[in-house]
Amino acid sequence: MEKQIKPVFTLELGYKIVAGLVTIGKYDGTHPCITAATTTDKESTEIAQKNSSNVGKIIWSETNKEIATLNVNQIITALTAGLLLPNEDNDILIIGTSTNLLVYHVHDNRDIFYKECEDGIKSIVLGQFKTFKSPIILVGGNSSLHGYDHNGEEVFWVAIGDIVTSLILMDYNNDGQNELIVSSEDFNIRVFKGDQTIVEHNETEVVTSLIPLAENRFAYSVSNGTVGVYENSLRLWRIKSKNFAVSMHRYDLLGQSTQQLITGWSNGKIDCRAPKTGEVLFKDSMGSGIAGITEGDYRFIGKNDLICISTEGEVRGYTTTKTVAAGNGSNLEQDTIREMLSQKQALLMELKHYESNSKYNSNADNQTESFEVSGVIPSNTRLQIMVNTNVGEKNNKPHVEIYLCTNNSTIIKAVIIFAEGIFKGESYVIHPETSKLSTDMCIPLYLPRDYPVDIHIKALIGYPNSIQFHVFEITKQLPCFSMYSLKQTVDKTKPEGNLQFKINERLQRICMWVNQNFLFPSDIEFESGPNLVLDMKCLRDDTDLVLVFEISGKVTFYTDNMFLAADLIQSLSSYLKLENLESRASFPKEEEKLKCLMQKLSDIQEARLKLDTDIADRLSQIRNLIIRAEDSRINDIKEMISHYKDLDRINKDLISGYNIKVQNYNEGIDTMKKINNIIQKASRLRVGHHSAVMINHCRTAIRNNNIEGLIKIIRTGEI
Repeated sequence: MEKQIKPVFTLELGYKIVAGLVTIGKYDGTHPCITAATTTDKESTEIAQKNSSNVGKIIWSETNKEIATLNVNQIITALTAGLLLPNEDNDILIIGTSTNLLVYHVHDNRDIFYKECEDGIKSIVLGQFKTFKSPIILVGGNSSLHGYDHNGEEVFWVAIGDIVTSLILMDYNNDGQNELIVSSEDFNIRVFKGDQTIVEHNETEVVTSLIPLAENRFAYSVSNGTVGVYENSLRLWRIKSKNFAVSMHRYDLLGQSTQQLITGWSNGKIDCRAPKTGEVLFKDSMGSGIAGITEGDYRFIGKNDLICISTEGEVRGYTTTKTVAAGNGSNLEQDTIREMLSQKQALLMELKHYESNSKYNSNADNQTESFEVSGVIPSNTRLQIMVNTNVGEKNNKPHVEIYLCTNNSTIIKAVIIFAEGIFKGESYVIHPETSKLSTDMCIPLYLPRDYPVDIHIKALIGYPNSIQFHVFEITKQLPCFSMYSLKQTVDKTKPEGNLQFKINERLQRICMWVNQNFLFPSDIEFESGPNLVLDMKCLRDDTDLVLVFEISGKVTFYTDNMFLAADLIQSLSSYLKLENLESRASFPKEEEKLKCLMQKLSDIQEARLKLDTDIADRLSQIRNLIIRAEDSRINDIKEMISHYKDLDRINKDLISGYNIKVQNYNEGIDTMKKINNIIQKASRLRVGHHSAVMINHCRTAIRNNNIEGLIKIIRTGEI
């Protein structure tokens, strides 16, 4: 049941705000100030809203004494504030741009440090992580993640492989220490315990935002309009909207024992949801899209208010409201009664349908035609499902095939399939022509990636002449590696790439993992022999995959796809509950690609140094020409014209050099992203401590431009 809650204060900032770039900080240690990135024609600026006396040495606006501006002269991409300096209560403002990190002391009006970040900055989080005694700044870029202490020293690095979209710190596994949760544009949410990835969640679209919740939960938003909540590895719920979530926050708006999930949407809607169920408890709407949601003691009453800011600069503050009066029962009692009434209504409706069906069935002998028209079907009607792989026939591409059939003469009128990441719009409807209706149906599915998919099927069952149809619902989970089929004949040649490791496990249990994660016509069993060999072909790209499990414990995966090898070893180690696993890898194609990328990166860096030198020389020439031109203005006008022509020529050369430098920078970013992507895939070829060690070794090799050393690390996991 939605509650009606009114804002406790409203105000106007007078600036248009960039969506997603809003924070709040006590820069003098006392007064909370709203800080946001504004949109201007030529540059990005931050603004701070103050509450009382002047905050520090910043010069405030003459037209509005409540606003201070700070020109950054670059496009702001990330913004946050918090306690960073040891033994100081003043919050520090942290600004990320496409190339730099600025850590700024607002009260003292000074830079704490200014860092050039070649990988760019897409997201920032500040807090306690690993064993560091003081908070550190964690910065997510185009393909990697960096950590800096309060002195600007890099203390943490890990390859992500794609653009980092959001970062949060929270105690994910309830061990008393923060874990780092990272979302990226490769649809993944990764949980880091120090340098190690301990959990991965796969979504079907780009995860745009994360927010920690109570009781080991966190909320996430997706670019397709989905918002949901995970509790450890279990997804509790999710909803989808035609708009997309811009900002999320946790706040106890309804005076309950736990904080609710507050979401701000692109259309200006604000909703408050129960973190366990996703039920909407409160709604409001602003005149324009939400730019950000935060909280602070903005009225100086000793308690934080929820603060919502729109893209047009409107600010609304909400506070905790007791929505249940004394004597009316607790929220838990009301929720329980409401849930029971809903169940009662559903059961009554179901009972009514059963009674109607029973009435027709009792007269079935004399009224067969009439109850077929009305939609009544035999009470023992069942919808059966079978899933297998199809290597493709005639013009059909290889695919996963779902076969549906009924157990009697009833026909399947139509089928609706709901699944994430398979269909455009997440649903697919099959509605055969009347002349082609039958008791069975085959549905092809083309899975774009290797991940488990929940298929929700709703089928309309009845007779050809029926007016009404019964809805049968079935849920089926397709295993992670559904798009692989066993070959009819075993090839003697194997893929060149391979991954080798050793485990102490019975082959019978390996068969259980295979049967759970692959879609074969019959279960794989091992009875005797020196090893178990599975020779497969990928239905997606027709590549080969060979899995060899020896009775001695040695395992070899033959595939040229390093990403597939990483998925296989991660799936197997998760099934066997292996905390650490080392391996040796050989992927010649990836190694050759890495050599070319490293050489290209070296050439780009050399070209960048040369460009910087050329620009410095031209700037020196410009200074000399300006002085000569000013002297000639007094002594020789004709000579002045010549100097200004030279200035114009050099200025054009500078513009051309700048354009080349921008292109050089973009190529460098793209090259580094591809390198980090290979490193991230290689790190997943190991599990636990061995993965973390390999990442650190790779970082050292890249800094030293040690190509051969980097390839050796990817092969062995060691220097």
